Amino acid sequence: LLPIVNLFFILTNNIKYKIKLATSWNFTIFQVLILNKFIMQLYETIYIVKQDLDSASIKAVEEKYENLLKLKKATIEYTENWGLRNLAYKIKNYKKGYYFMLVFNSDIEALNELERNFRIDENIIRFLTTKIENVPIEPSFIMKAKIEKENSESMLNEEKLVSNEGQ
Repeated sequence: LLPIVNLFFILTNNIKYKIKLATSWNFTIFQVLILNKFIMQLYETIYIVKQDLDSASIKAVEEKYENLLKLKKATIEYTENWGLRNLAYKIKNYKKGYYFMLVFNSDIEALNELERNFRIDENIIRFLTTKIENVPIEPSFIMKAKIEKENSESMLNEEKLVSNEGQ
């Protein structure tokens, strides 16, 4: 058997193709393999921020990670701020946390840098990143519930104002 030879070609759009030239007995096989670490993938990350931060600090944390992704040439496709929510169980002695969701298109290096920063930052309680197939076209279930709750509260406030004006 002859040794396997690896050739690398860098193409436009930062996609790197690995062409593996494998020879066996009496024929040659060319296989084109796309290396996952150089391809832009679509990811969804949900992270939880400490409950004891003020609104300016929370906004700063959110912008910090969005800017980090932009710096690493990732494109942010969709974001949601779910607000302060109860945790299912205590995490680092916290019962509540501010939830954020990011959907972004990036390579694995940008994802690794984002997760490394999540691990370092003391304000981040937990995070989870998953690979997804397509960008959500409508708000998540949690965001829909939050919007409905805000709408019902505003309707109640309007009804109270109308009833107070009538008296």
